[in-house]
Amino acid sequence: MVKIILNDFTENTYIINEKADAYIIDPGTNFKGIKNYLDESNFNVMGILLTHGHFDHITAVNRLIKEYDCLIYIHELERDFLFDPNLNLSGLTYERFIIKNKGSVKTITENSSMNLGREKIQIIHTPGHTRGGVCYKYKNFLFSGDTLFKGSIGRTDLPTSNGTDIQRSVNKLVKICRDNTVVYPGHGHFTTILNEKHDNPFIRTKRL
Repeated sequence: MVKIILNDFTENTYIINEKADAYIIDPGTNFKGIKNYLDESNFNVMGILLTHGHFDHITAVNRLIKEYDCLIYIHELERDFLFDPNLNLSGLTYERFIIKNKGSVKTITENSSMNLGREKIQIIHTPGHTRGGVCYKYKNFLFSGDTLFKGSIGRTDLPTSNGTDIQRSVNKLVKICRDNTVVYPGHGHFTTILNEKHDNPFIRTKRL
């Protein structure tokens, strides 16, 4: 099951679960909404999955760690974002934010192994919006963070961004994922890989 919780800055938080076990993806500013849903559902929080380290995707992390004593998973190239307000942009646009408990941070790569129930959570490194951005593929769902949006892609004018890398990353995604894969982005509405093949100008593929 996938639950969407909206935050300030129009950022989407997702909670995925298999029976009582759940992961939180990109917990933004809406700590109360996230906690209420987790507690009402009586979920066992397995961890927090971060697609990247910008402040609008991590603001509730400290409170969630304290509440549920869980780990944070982030790509090894992105770890520094959690401790640097200039990299995570909170120093420019929000109150300065860092992760308080370094021991709760677990770095991952594409080769890392992670499961929810019997299903594998695939980690796909998608640099471009940031150097250590990742997408998570679970069942027929792709959580694309700020890499792939409906009809667009993430910004490339921020620290460690790279326009060439993000072009490669979104085209990597459409090669890995089936057309009927549902894409849940970090901002905005969900879409599918097939829709993006047809409508996204940043994806180079033969139109049907």
